[in-house]
Amino acid sequence: MPTLLETTMPVYHFSERHSRVLSADPDRVWDVLTSLALDQLTITKPLMALRHLGHGNAVDSRPLFTDGPVSIVSLQAPDYALGAAIARPWQRAPNRVEVSSVDDFAAYDEPGWVKYLTDFHLRVDTAGTVLSTETRGYSTDQITRRRFALYWAAIRAGSSLIRRDILATVDRLSQR
Repeated sequence: MPTLLETTMPVYHFSERHSRVLSADPDRVWDVLTSLALDQLTITKPLMALRHLGHGNAVDSRPLFTDGPVSIVSLQAPDYALGAAIARPWQRAPNRVEVSSVDDFAAYDEPGWVKYLTDFHLRVDTAGTVLSTETRGYSTDQITRRRFALYWAAIRAGSSLIRRDILATVDRLSQR
């Protein structure tokens, strides 16, 4: 069965997917994931501090699901969450469009923006709890698509590190 991310954004210009098998119980994994804060992440914390240098304290203890870089637009406890953002992330202080629902996100089509979705999906497997995340992005016009392609080439490795850091941190904290 397709995920909400797949049905909301079947066409996209960039994507990345990561997963990890965790030995913890799925309910524990869900609890840790949904309460995870930026200051708990080993690799992400310094990357975000660097990104927000000169813009105040970017590293804090607010949960990413309520105060993170995407707005959670669908929370299907205990196994699926979808976050959405519409932004110009290549700008030093990115402009953002508020997103409050999947429908708002899907309907937005003004030129000059990148729409992106990030999901987290838990499923039970014979090896344990599989936690996966996928991010997809779509540029609303060709100029933005080219501009974002340059940005994506520069930050893709860091983006992958952040996703892997989230999965590893959830793994570590869920075993406590």
